[in-house]
Amino acid sequence: MAVSHGGGPAAGSGAVRKFPTGANYAEALQHPEVCFRDPGLKHGTVQQTPVLGPKAISGNFASVFSVTAPDGQRYALKCFTRDSTSLTRRYAAISSALGALSHTWSVGFEFLDEGVLVAGEWYPVVKMAWVQGTDLLTWLDRNRTDTAAVQALADRFLALVADLDKVGIAHGDLQHGNILVASDGTLHLVDYDGMYVPALKGEKATENGHRNYQSPSRTAADFGPAMDRFSAWVIQLSLLAVAADPGLWTQLHDPQGEFLILSEADFTEPAMSLAWPMLLGHPDERIRAVATRVRNLLGKPCSALPALTPDAVALPKQRSASGKGKGKATAWGTAKGGSRSAATAPPTTSGPLQQGVPAWMAGHIPAAAAGGTAAQAGPGPAGQPAPGFGRRRAGDLVVAASALLGNAAPGALALAAVQPYGYLPLTQGIALAVSGAAIGLGRRLRPECRDAKARVRELRLRARELKNPSTAHQRLEKDIRKLDESVAKNNAASDKRLQALTTELKDGQARITVDLNRSTGRIQKQLTELATKEARRIADALAPAVRTHIQERLRRTSIQEARKLTNMGDKMVRALMDAGIRTAADFTGVAFAQQGGAYLVGTSGQWIRVPGIGEARANTLESWRRGLEQRARATAPTKVPPPVMANIQIEMATLRNQLNDELKQIETGAQRSRDALKNRIADERQRLTAERQRRGVESQRQRAELIQRQKRLAGSEAELARVRTDLATARAETRRTLGTRRYVKLLATGR
Repeated sequence: MAVSHGGGPAAGSGAVRKFPTGANYAEALQHPEVCFRDPGLKHGTVQQTPVLGPKAISGNFASVFSVTAPDGQRYALKCFTRDSTSLTRRYAAISSALGALSHTWSVGFEFLDEGVLVAGEWYPVVKMAWVQGTDLLTWLDRNRTDTAAVQALADRFLALVADLDKVGIAHGDLQHGNILVASDGTLHLVDYDGMYVPALKGEKATENGHRNYQSPSRTAADFGPAMDRFSAWVIQLSLLAVAADPGLWTQLHDPQGEFLILSEADFTEPAMSLAWPMLLGHPDERIRAVATRVRNLLGKPCSALPALTPDAVALPKQRSASGKGKGKATAWGTAKGGSRSAATAPPTTSGPLQQGVPAWMAGHIPAAAAGGTAAQAGPGPAGQPAPGFGRRRAGDLVVAASALLGNAAPGALALAAVQPYGYLPLTQGIALAVSGAAIGLGRRLRPECRDAKARVRELRLRARELKNPSTAHQRLEKDIRKLDESVAKNNAASDKRLQALTTELKDGQARITVDLNRSTGRIQKQLTELATKEARRIADALAPAVRTHIQERLRRTSIQEARKLTNMGDKMVRALMDAGIRTAADFTGVAFAQQGGAYLVGTSGQWIRVPGIGEARANTLESWRRGLEQRARATAPTKVPPPVMANIQIEMATLRNQLNDELKQIETGAQRSRDALKNRIADERQRLTAERQRRGVESQRQRAELIQRQKRLAGSEAELARVRTDLATARAETRRTLGTRRYVKLLATGR
């Protein structure tokens, strides 16, 4: 890694330099021999689109182009579209720090201060080796059912985070797009723009990272070695959850979303999240434990977050084992050399049983069905001798009474002369047959007899399988495939329903929010208008006093003062007084008739004709009166009496309280609707998840039994002889301990 210097930055001290756009760079890169100085780039080939020229991957403040050098080495060329005054210094520090390391996750790069020539000016670029790999989200979507691979990736990610923490480096934007998985499973980190290295201590962050991976409390001031901790915990939880239960990916990941299984909404509004209840209540202990840790990180400052370490995500018993066996096994059960320790290695099962079994199901599958060698050591349950009858039950008493009464009935009828003696042998025979049938039915209904028949039936089936092991093996393979197909079909239907529930929740919450905004907007508008309404009420309360004051001033102003007006002499004043206009208060304005002529409007609205008053003089009088009114209004009262003002304030306060109460009720109702919707969806999801888990446990049990039967087909000759012996023994023991004689004895004696 290196930093090349020598370019000319923006002119002026501290001036913000305007950088080219992605389109400007694409245009310049059409001629690499002109726009580059670096030999590998100058004679390289820029990846093109069919129509638009150089192909760019655009981000927040940079565009990335692919350039292949003559020697075949491919580079990612990052061209900046926004200025950063500390760009050169930051990349110099990052290059120096990473150059001293030899970790597989780091990617070699070179910062070229004079990297690309655009419109006659040089601009810096980052030349980074092109990494062949798949981003974390895409890789997890493709490999989520391979639980071993996902768990191995979680282990590698844990080691990567430990490496960063050990050297005091933080990436700054840990998210799926910046974590590439190579074909061999190696992890690579790309995009070092926001990276922190010890040499940058005291600086501010240039970015806050992807919103779906960062703590809501993160700020630019959190730039330091701990700023990756929240995103590291989120990614590790996602990997561990999918490794333990691949179904969580389908249930919690949005195919259109830019996140794994947790998003920004789960961090900012955890109470409304559907993911947290599923993770915190999951059957797998590790998922619950790590989810609890991550959930408790919400709201904490970034500097207070704990580091992600093997011990931090290990279960208590694993932590204690790790402490005792230091140097032998890690909390994940791997030895120093990378091989899994026998003490912590999960139980293995040959054949298809091991494939696709979520880790949390291991404790739910009976040990006898898991396919160990113990099941092959002896005859098993099918070869056990019948235990004999247990205690007499109520049904047995009914059988005994029926048999006794049936045998006694023909004789009693004959003695009572109800039936001729000639029919006695026939009826007695029928009674004996009915009693025997009742005893036989009662015996067959005993659970001991049913269990014995099941044992015999299973042994007969085993004997038939062992006669033709190839056909039996094929039939069992077919049964396993049918079982797997049924499980896959049921899981697909469950996933579809879960996704529909997620969509229903989002749509329902959106509708509630729209209705809430509409209602609260209306009330907020009314609250805003209260000030105007109060001012209007005060003005209305002042209006009578203002009118009285103006009228009083106009009444004190004699019409004699109109002599000073233009064209208004003594003659016009006398004419006004003769018409009844003695003060300025005696008329309110002027009016003009359509046929011509001007009139003064009296206080009662009547039109008053004054000789000599034409349009010009009428307008002069109206202007004179309006001026008087304005001067009077300027001295009018401006405050309402305190009692009136108190009443207005009480009225406004009452209205304000009513509107605030209504606003609170609407918000409370919306929250209740949200809670009801969330609870309904959560209950339905929990029911579907529980049903899916129950089906999974049952299908794995059935699968284990089928595989166990396949295993028993090996060494079929010896096994056939043993099964035939067990079958003969089972039949003999059934006849001896569960025969009709024993049952009759049970009916008679209760033992």
